[in-house]
Amino acid sequence: MKKGYILIVIIFFVGAVFLSLRLLSSPTQNQSNTPPAPSNTNTIVNNSSLPAQTNSAADTFLPPLTRSGERVTKKPFGIFITPQTSPVQPEHFRGYHTGADFEIFSDELNAEVAVRAVCTGPLSVRETASGYGGVAVQSCQLNGEAITVIYGHLRLSSIKQRVGDTITRGDELGVLGNNYSSETGGERKHLHLGFHKGTDINIKGYVGAQSELSGWLDPCLYVCHN
Repeated sequence: MKKGYILIVIIFFVGAVFLSLRLLSSPTQNQSNTPPAPSNTNTIVNNSSLPAQTNSAADTFLPPLTRSGERVTKKPFGIFITPQTSPVQPEHFRGYHTGADFEIFSDELNAEVAVRAVCTGPLSVRETASGYGGVAVQSCQLNGEAITVIYGHLRLSSIKQRVGDTITRGDELGVLGNNYSSETGGERKHLHLGFHKGTDINIKGYVGAQSELSGWLDPCLYVCHN
């Protein structure tokens, strides 16, 4: 009788210990609903399938024209141009294109086409320049780095802001100059948009060596969306 009692006590004690261990090793109800912490906060993400315009750039830049993604059809950034091979005829220039040309649609030939500021920053240049007609240069920041934005072939009188005025992205900067007129420097009606790295003003539309394009950025990476 005494042995049976001792055996029952031992079994009860072992069962209690086993139950305690199970409770200690099992998560609580609240813990089971908590997602696991990431194992590595520095995980590398493959960006090959993502658009080039990311994070701060996407928050900062807007297209200069409506349906901008459909307009760069003749002279994209970096194309090598000669008078003989240019997709635009007649052609007066030769070199590597430092910007992107945004073409007009057929129903815009005789209409005023508004050009809007792609970013927020002060107007640095407002002048007439050879090959451009009216040109404006705006100083901006792209991913924390200084750039200058060149808007070429504008009707100079349509630019109401003065040098030093801050222009907010999306604000109307001016309108495109008339087709093959002094307002466009004798060129077709279109917008030449250039992004030059740094704070120095450089409005070159073409450079002689491909290596010189390293001082420029492809605007379409940031504004060619509708």
